[in-house]
Amino acid sequence: MEIKTKIFKRKTGKSKGSWVVRIQYFDEIQGKTCYMERHADLKTNATDLRDKLVNDLKKTHGQIKTGERMTFSQLCDICEKEFYKPAVIVEGRKIAGLRSSVTVVGQLKVLKEFYGKRLLNEITTESLRSYKMWRLKRKSQTKKDATVKLTTVNRDLSVMRKMMRYAYGKGWVLRDIFFNAGVIDVSHETARTRLLTREEENRLLNSCQGERQITYERTKKNNPNEVEEIEATISVDNPHLKGMILLALDSGMRRGEILKLRWQDIDFDNNVINIIGTHTKTERPRIAPLTQRSKVELEKLKEISKGENPFPYVDIKRSFATAKRIAGLNDLRFHDLRRTAITRWLQNNTPLAIAGKFAGHSQLQTTMKHYTATDLSMAQEINEKLNAFNLQPIQPMEEQTQIHEQIENDFLN
Repeated sequence: MEIKTKIFKRKTGKSKGSWVVRIQYFDEIQGKTCYMERHADLKTNATDLRDKLVNDLKKTHGQIKTGERMTFSQLCDICEKEFYKPAVIVEGRKIAGLRSSVTVVGQLKVLKEFYGKRLLNEITTESLRSYKMWRLKRKSQTKKDATVKLTTVNRDLSVMRKMMRYAYGKGWVLRDIFFNAGVIDVSHETARTRLLTREEENRLLNSCQGERQITYERTKKNNPNEVEEIEATISVDNPHLKGMILLALDSGMRRGEILKLRWQDIDFDNNVINIIGTHTKTERPRIAPLTQRSKVELEKLKEISKGENPFPYVDIKRSFATAKRIAGLNDLRFHDLRRTAITRWLQNNTPLAIAGKFAGHSQLQTTMKHYTATDLSMAQEINEKLNAFNLQPIQPMEEQTQIHEQIENDFLN
């Protein structure tokens, strides 16, 4: 990269008497000659400034000047066009973008609110810690009166880290502010371990169908200023929601995988579900087990559903929230059903490696860390087994020695 420099003392104008550093270089990316001019009070300071500017230009291939004028909001716009955009699928594979960019758009909105029009070179490692404290003090945008969790802040900062490292790679900033920063601390996150008990499962499934009493208020016809309470009996029949819950509980499928499921992916003869790669989080195809009760529910849906999808919906947030409220399970999340399914597989002696394959995990650590949960019933079952073991009579030392010798002889022979 060819760089020409010049240092001289200004003789006229507003900056008369100051030392000027003028740099000329060719920007290979823009394909044109660019200029930089800076002022210093002393010649020695001008010389040091020249050396620093030349060094920065060489490090960034001339892009540091672009970064000096770029704000964080402008970086967000660039990243949305480059990689935080809807997924581009070619031959069944994602080659660019995100499968679900809605979440990232919300995260970018919050990041812009804090950093605003701040220039990129003004964003420091310390400002990342300031953002973390500011974000933790805010109220959640999705849950009323709930505070933001550390997991949410870590996800925000992970999005920003990718952006700032992209800017670092482009030469718009001179250093990676996330390097050894320690602001993203996953070890302090509280892992979710919520499981669904069999009794809770029955309540949730029953909330999808049947009759229930509701109380609501309405304005009287003859007197609009008065409100009366009305009790009514309504019939609920939501077989689609029931089918989705059963698939999540038995097949361990993610919500997005269930919503994208097609009739041609369901093998009723062999009792398996073929999940294609474009519908999975890891972009790898897999099969999932199809239990008898899920099969029966899907066969019912086949009689009433039109089109190629058993579940012709974009999302089920409202219907699932209503079912939870009726069942008294307000703390439940749909993804907890998948955790319950995988934990039940392991409880029923399914090898960990097989459970991980059916779950679609690339690494067994994921299955062990996030989907092997425990609950009260498991602890009670272990207590019963230990109590039974502790009640067994203690054998004399001579009998124990004979047993150990017999086991050793059987092994050697």
